[in-house]
Amino acid sequence: MKIIPILAVLAVLPLQTSCKKEIYGCTDIAAANYSNIATKDDGSCFYTAPSAKSTIVTISNWTQGVDSWLTTIPYGEITSDVIENGAVIAYIQTGTNMWTTLPQIIYESTSYHTSIQVTVTVGQVLLKVSNSDQSLPAEPLESVFKISVVS
Repeated sequence: MKIIPILAVLAVLPLQTSCKKEIYGCTDIAAANYSNIATKDDGSCFYTAPSAKSTIVTISNWTQGVDSWLTTIPYGEITSDVIENGAVIAYIQTGTNMWTTLPQIIYESTSYHTSIQVTVTVGQVLLKVSNSDQSLPAEPLESVFKISVVS
């Protein structure tokens, strides 16, 4: 007869442990709707999209260097935080509503190539047109560039 009380306790024990309910929600700490009380991810996580700002500039004045042409595009949206945690993307217009990311080779021969390089610092983008053989390239024609800042 001692077996019946033991069986009764064993039958009730699983019911007590299964009463602990899962709390559904977003468990990804990187998500915008993270829940610190959720114990089970329900697939509801969403993430905020980075903000992006762009400017389009036409460059007609290049400064001649020893072996290159230079121009600086001032852009106040480029902060130290953007440089450390975001992105700055420079494009050159290659056709109607067509943009190609920089750096870019703009001329290529069997002996050298001409390219546009990009240097980003707080508040500005420096564009440099140079030849791979260290000779001075032809003066760049007026060009249209787009600078995008993602923060």
